[in-house]
Amino acid sequence: MTDTVTRPRPRPWPRPWAPGPRTGRGRPLVLLVAGAVLVLGLAVVAWRAVADDHRGAEGGAATVPYDDPQAAGGITLCSDDGTAVTGGSIDDRPFADLAVGETGLPGTLDPAGAVATLFGYQPRAGVGADEFSGIPLTAAGTVVDPQQPTVRVTDQVYSVGDFVAAFPATDDGFVQLRLYLGTPEAGTLTESSYDTADLRVDGDRWELVHGGSASCSAAASLVPSP
Repeated sequence: MTDTVTRPRPRPWPRPWAPGPRTGRGRPLVLLVAGAVLVLGLAVVAWRAVADDHRGAEGGAATVPYDDPQAAGGITLCSDDGTAVTGGSIDDRPFADLAVGETGLPGTLDPAGAVATLFGYQPRAGVGADEFSGIPLTAAGTVVDPQQPTVRVTDQVYSVGDFVAAFPATDDGFVQLRLYLGTPEAGTLTESSYDTADLRVDGDRWELVHGGSASCSAAASLVPSP
């Protein structure tokens, strides 16, 4: 007779990858982290919006902090070599060779003897544009084309630095240029619309924030020959 030996079955090894029971303990932490990430993202977006608002012409369009209801078109600043001037040192004299307007002389006026004069104005927070302080920067120059008035800026004109020394740029560094037209019959048209350009001073540099879009290639032909 043969004896039968019963051997115990080996126990199965536990699977190390087997998932354990799920609990809700980690959910508050996950929600807290997600909320913190959302708040940080909104803060970055807000910071970028503020930075973009104060960016100049070289990095994007900055916001001009004032409104001028009489402003019509823009003033394009040009050099004699036919290129647009969009910034430079506040000590440059002249800061541009030519100022080209976009708004022509009113058709109701006789263009004979028409002149254009470039003015500089000091924007001030909380003050209307009609109360800005300013002075003429150029002498009255004869207008060659009444539909595209242009005036020459000479080295006798204030530099941007000279102007802000006399009229500090207290409204976020801004200086406004205006191109006033006039005729012998009507005088200087200060009550009519005029073209403008807005400069922003930052340290020893200035940049054009808002101006015109005229071509500078033939701008020198829009002023009388010397």
